[in-house]
Amino acid sequence: MRKIWRGDPVRWGLVVPVKDARLGKSRLSAPTPDARRQLARAMALDTLEAAAATVGPASLVVVTSDGPVGQTVRTWGATVVPDPGEGLDGAVRTGLRAVRPQGGRPGWAVLLGDVPALRPRDLGEALARCARHPAAVVPDASGDGTTLLTSTIRPPTPRFGPGSAHRHAEEATLLPLPLPRLRQDVDVAQDLVRAAAFGVGRRTRTLLLGRDRAAYSGPMQASVHTFDLASRSGSVLLDTGRMLPFDADVFEASGLRHVRVGQRVSVEVEPADPEDAGAHLTRLWLVGVGPGEPVR
Repeated sequence: MRKIWRGDPVRWGLVVPVKDARLGKSRLSAPTPDARRQLARAMALDTLEAAAATVGPASLVVVTSDGPVGQTVRTWGATVVPDPGEGLDGAVRTGLRAVRPQGGRPGWAVLLGDVPALRPRDLGEALARCARHPAAVVPDASGDGTTLLTSTIRPPTPRFGPGSAHRHAEEATLLPLPLPRLRQDVDVAQDLVRAAAFGVGRRTRTLLLGRDRAAYSGPMQASVHTFDLASRSGSVLLDTGRMLPFDADVFEASGLRHVRVGQRVSVEVEPADPEDAGAHLTRLWLVGVGPGEPVR
């Protein structure tokens, strides 16, 4: 893989920590644990592909103990170092120690590995803006977390976790850039819906469009988008970002009396491909509520 972004005067060393998919993204809904692992890896690899295309694989350091992710990025020419198991900050510190300046004006950058809608031009523009400051931080979409942390004077000090954008801003310039693809990280299903609306990378898109039928057959997860109590009908947002309506018959069969906007529900769709133009809900329910749903 070659670098396709040019024009940034800083020679960035870019660190991307990627948690083992068997342990990461526990809050992300998926039909099965294996499907969740596949989705976590797909999002990480889409992020890493955009990163490698921005700075070049030789300038990319991936900190991970996830075998499939590590094997893939090694074929690109990126450096892979094992996750020391000391949390996100520990992984980042390990990655920064592995960065080797490539000449010119050096820069150190840390990108989180769960921004699957990222494109090289988004990251390239962000790095160019960050290069104007000795240290900079780009917050996530909520403004609370961090998606990109940079420094052109020394390796930055990672202070990730809740509220990290404000902690990093104590030593860096806060840059809430108008780059939603970069700032939309994914921790929960609603994050994935927002990322899918921007357009995610090919691996994530393949899974969300249901081309992996073995992993994504059967019940799906969705969030209530609208609900009208008078008509007993409404709509849901699938985790792919597709909106599907449900009528009063489907709602009456659910055994529910009311649902609220944003509530997580299980649904069944016909035809099996939810992206089919004629796709519609045939069942909606909450685990443990309604006929055939005993709480265990």
